[in-house]
Amino acid sequence: MKKILCFGDVCEKHEKAIKNAMRECGNIVGWEYAPDGDKLPNTDDEFILMKCDIHSDDFLRHIIAINKKLNNGEKFYLTHCAIFFDRSGNRPPFILTDAACVPMPDESQLTHIVQNAVKLFAQIFGTARVPFISLISAGGDTNTKIAPMLHEWFAANAGDFPTGTLRVEQLDVALDADIRAEKHLIGKIADIIVVDNINTGNAIFKSLSVLGNWEPLCFLMGGKNTIILNSRGATEETLTHNIITACKN
Repeated sequence: MKKILCFGDVCEKHEKAIKNAMRECGNIVGWEYAPDGDKLPNTDDEFILMKCDIHSDDFLRHIIAINKKLNNGEKFYLTHCAIFFDRSGNRPPFILTDAACVPMPDESQLTHIVQNAVKLFAQIFGTARVPFISLISAGGDTNTKIAPMLHEWFAANAGDFPTGTLRVEQLDVALDADIRAEKHLIGKIADIIVVDNINTGNAIFKSLSVLGNWEPLCFLMGGKNTIILNSRGATEETLTHNIITACKN
């Protein structure tokens, strides 16, 4: 059974979202406030850690402190994964991912970013389908302007993925099937989009969230517990969807 551990003030919409999720998921037993001192409650229930009304930096500090204790001092990599659902239903869901705590990840950290995103993809969409992964440049000609570190990582790691599942592309090509067809590109649009730094990730995330017809569900991957990183502007419907998704596995 799973319990929601809430960080920050729990507003009315958070409570309603948890109750909505409990009605749809039989494995959610309720919620409680996170205890002081960055400790997890002593219980047999599995906890989903959820950001409520608290600044993201403060939430991250709590999450990092908790995971340091859970990992007994071993290194871990928290990375930001946002699952975007197209409200019109014209495009399959995809994951946008970047580093949550490292603004400019190195090659080793980038590997963990991709691994965490693939793990979330399998958790949400099942293991039968291998995700198509695009490492993108935010703009310009990908072949000449993409960050050297990202291109080097692609060259070094392409052989670790099934043929055709890891690509270096521009954002428009990764997202849009019509543009892929116009450019005579084969293969599906991306299931996972990886960017090389947190600023690019933030810009793409906010553009899609504000200007597009997308519902983003946000998680932090790489910790011992599932971590929901809610936006302050998330609606009750989105919060409910986030909790249900987090409790799938």
